[in-house]
Amino acid sequence: METVASTETKKNESKLKKFALLLLMLIILLIPISFWFGIIKDRESYRNDAVRSVASAWGNEQVFSAPQMYFEQNKDKELEKKYLTLNNYFADIKIKTEIRQKGIYKVPVYTADVVLKGDFLNNYDLTGKSITTEFKVKDSAGFIEEPAFKINGEKEVFAQDTKFTAKFNKVGNSIPFEINYKIRGIDEVRAGLGGLTNNVFISGDWPDPSFIGNFLPSERNVEKNDFAAKWSVPKIATTNIADNLGGEAQVGVSFLTPVDNYRMAYRALRYAFLFITLTFISYFIFEITKNSKRIHPLQYLLLGGAMLIFYLLLVSISEIVPFIYAYLTAGIMTIGLLGGYTYFVITRKQDLKFTVLITALLTLLYTFLYILLTVQDLALLIGSLGLFIIIALIMYATRNVDWEN
Repeated sequence: METVASTETKKNESKLKKFALLLLMLIILLIPISFWFGIIKDRESYRNDAVRSVASAWGNEQVFSAPQMYFEQNKDKELEKKYLTLNNYFADIKIKTEIRQKGIYKVPVYTADVVLKGDFLNNYDLTGKSITTEFKVKDSAGFIEEPAFKINGEKEVFAQDTKFTAKFNKVGNSIPFEINYKIRGIDEVRAGLGGLTNNVFISGDWPDPSFIGNFLPSERNVEKNDFAAKWSVPKIATTNIADNLGGEAQVGVSFLTPVDNYRMAYRALRYAFLFITLTFISYFIFEITKNSKRIHPLQYLLLGGAMLIFYLLLVSISEIVPFIYAYLTAGIMTIGLLGGYTYFVITRKQDLKFTVLITALLTLLYTFLYILLTVQDLALLIGSLGLFIIIALIMYATRNVDWEN
């Protein structure tokens, strides 16, 4: 007959084997985690394709350059452009946004009413000469009407181009101008700064604008359903600033959705291995503290698989509803499944206390994860404190375990 000591030795060896097997299963679960990253990347790629499809038919993100005024003169038998200095420059951009649907993807687009005005300094005798006023946009396919030019106080003229050339009978030391046009775009709008003084006003009906460019607004007002922003920038502040459009400094607004569900899912998935490990440890502690209870390795795999499905649910649901509701739905489904499996299968309705404990633990873990996702700047601090508390709880739960045996 086996002695009590040999029986205990076999039990301890069994627990050590179980622990080693759990480590192996955790390593195996890393494989689907890597596949999950690929799935999220593919879904993000499909979303980007939808955005590009809308942009090709509507208009890309727009950048409006500051106007230029010049005339041409002969020099060494070649035409040379002489540019006038843009003095006071005002840009008033009014944005009307809407959502376009491409499959399951929602793409924010806008229509912009643009008014550019100001004056150019004139140090030449331009009477009777052809003067060209020109502006540039990033994507001219977004125009929905002809731009209107009003130069030197003359009658407003509609042009078929982004430049207008005319001769004037009388030209003073300052040449006023005003350009009006309506254009469509997507995602963001930027205005170039090219004057000695620059004043840019951008207003619209987007609830969550993100101010971009080389300068932040000097004044801004963001309400629940609209915003207004003003930039006042002198020439000296733009010196040596090179940007994508002709070396101009730029200011603007982005209309991207405030929460990118794919980026949030990426960040959440990075914590998957840690969360599965902590859950396995919880069940393993239950095993070694309740000697009469045994959890089969395949049951551990089922628990880990259920936790991995959470991330697929999160991505798929967040493509249809806001991220916070997707997270809440996926979390409730996952916690409910694990809690029910623990009570009806693992404990066989004999240990309600552990079921409540594991459900509470999972709820805390997923709440903790959501906090980490929403407070990115403090994620390291909160994560460190959270892990410290978790280690302390594990140490407390195993305080009576005889590790030598």
